[in-house]
Amino acid sequence: MNGRNRISRWFVKSIGVVLASMLLLTAGCATNPDGTTEYKRTAIGALGGAAVGAGAGALIAGSGHRGTGALVGGAVGALAGGAIGNYMDRQAAEMKRQLPEAAVAREGDRLYVALPSGILFDVDKSDVRPTAKDSIARAAEVLVKYPDTYVTVEGHTDSTGKPEYNQRLSERRADTVRDLLIQYGVPASRLSIKGYGMSNPVADNSTPEGRQSNRRVQLEIRPNEKLKAQQG
Repeated sequence: MNGRNRISRWFVKSIGVVLASMLLLTAGCATNPDGTTEYKRTAIGALGGAAVGAGAGALIAGSGHRGTGALVGGAVGALAGGAIGNYMDRQAAEMKRQLPEAAVAREGDRLYVALPSGILFDVDKSDVRPTAKDSIARAAEVLVKYPDTYVTVEGHTDSTGKPEYNQRLSERRADTVRDLLIQYGVPASRLSIKGYGMSNPVADNSTPEGRQSNRRVQLEIRPNEKLKAQQG
């Protein structure tokens, strides 16, 4: 290993230690208005957001970049505080409670909610299973309760099949989930869709478990202009 690589690894490790130390020394616990308990992240740039942000990096980063994604997620998460941080923390806590089957993580001022497509869809289908519509309804309930956000519904697939087909499938699945969110009360003006096909895996496509993780629909939730104005 050359000197530059050793320095880079030392720097990454040091940043992680500093963020963890800051979190332990300064983050207290607070009871949210909805009764859940979360780390308090509003005093000095939301230091507690660093730990949650690091988890989000693993959730949203593509394969081959998961370590970097976790580090960047932690660094950005540490910067999101004040009105936005408090609002997104409370929304994340409620999403976790309402959707225990989902992966919920914060990265900076954004919240990510990932539902494996195996929960929502049959293989190679874009119609949501009747038994899974309740999950979408519960997600919609939280989004309606927290109206000061925009939501991008992201579709992802595994690497099975041709890229062009997977791209279209990911778009159809995202579109279906968006339509259900609208049906359950989320204004269409808050929603957009994006299909990623097989381009952004979070697990190894060579295993059945990895392919299952990669077949997912993910909500990217971000503050709107009104909430950003409160931050200033």
